[in-house]
Amino acid sequence: MKTYDAFPEPIGGYTVGRTQMDLEYTASDHSKRELTAFVYYPSDSSEGKTTSTYMFPEVYEMLNEQPLVTEDIFSIDIKTRCYDDLALSGKEKRYPVLFYVCGGGGSPEWGTVICTDLASMGYVVVSIGHPNSTMYKRKDGRLFNVSKDFSDVLIAFSEDPEMLALVGKMEMRPDDETAIAMCRNVLALPVLAKLTEYSELQAEDVRYVADYLYQLDSGELNSIFKDRLLLDSGMGIVGHSYGGLTTAMVCRDDERFACGVGLDSGAFGLQDSDLKKPFLLLFNEPNYNMNAIIGANNSMETYYFSVDRVAHLDYCDIVFTSVNEKLRGERDAMEMRNLVTDYTRNFFDHYIRQKAASVESLAYDGVDLIKKTRNK
Repeated sequence: MKTYDAFPEPIGGYTVGRTQMDLEYTASDHSKRELTAFVYYPSDSSEGKTTSTYMFPEVYEMLNEQPLVTEDIFSIDIKTRCYDDLALSGKEKRYPVLFYVCGGGGSPEWGTVICTDLASMGYVVVSIGHPNSTMYKRKDGRLFNVSKDFSDVLIAFSEDPEMLALVGKMEMRPDDETAIAMCRNVLALPVLAKLTEYSELQAEDVRYVADYLYQLDSGELNSIFKDRLLLDSGMGIVGHSYGGLTTAMVCRDDERFACGVGLDSGAFGLQDSDLKKPFLLLFNEPNYNMNAIIGANNSMETYYFSVDRVAHLDYCDIVFTSVNEKLRGERDAMEMRNLVTDYTRNFFDHYIRQKAASVESLAYDGVDLIKKTRNK
């Protein structure tokens, strides 16, 4: 198994800065939400600085103590390609904004590669640490672990007999009617209720941080982003696994977001939801059975791309940091990184920057557009 001592050089032409922000607010359920956010952004020079630390060792230790983690998964001994607290690039007046949502039980740093790539191409990218459902170290030094309740919910979902029975019946490349019926059966499972509640809170976190960015841009709060964020064309959001549910919910509920991308994600909590936004799904078969309802309801374009020879965790940094062959698919790490970045970048370039870029023009072996829908 090939190992890496550094993440790949960013695809774009900008040097990438990273800064961390701590935020607090009271959510709709009256809980106090203490967040952290890593913001990746285009810069012109690293000013002789050393690269940012990948993941805090304390966060890595918390992950290894999780009930679902029974053996080594990944290493944090890897060099990033971003730098803390650089100046924002002066090449453009304003830069468009994207959000990244990591998988449930993960850490906001898990998307460092894709966040760095997108920032190197001129986007400001925000990755949030969500209370209870992710683990992180705030800038103030305090550690936040995945809650026992969320861990119990994940375990219950993974062991649910009804869910396992449905998974055993899922077909590869099902017809639309079969996939939609299976998806509805999955979404009706009682075990999903609590998972959906946590995802809705994560979506609320994203909307709060979006509010905060508007304050930074207006100058109400002091930062390097004053008058520098391109917000009029809408923001984008991409999420992996459980984070993809949050991505879809944000698109559904917040008009400030123009489009979204789900990376091997499902449709929990989205039974009757019209996202009213262009949405892209990259996934491994038979995952169409888990998200077919999204395109069936969405009144805007929904793209379904099936990717062969990959594993679920190949869509995040673990493609480079993995120390466990059983967690990896068959594709080369660099090929997988290029694939995910290309589809994500082209999608956002088209729907946010209004460029001629098209995901349908991309050609990767074993990546098939199995469906594109738009319900009028």
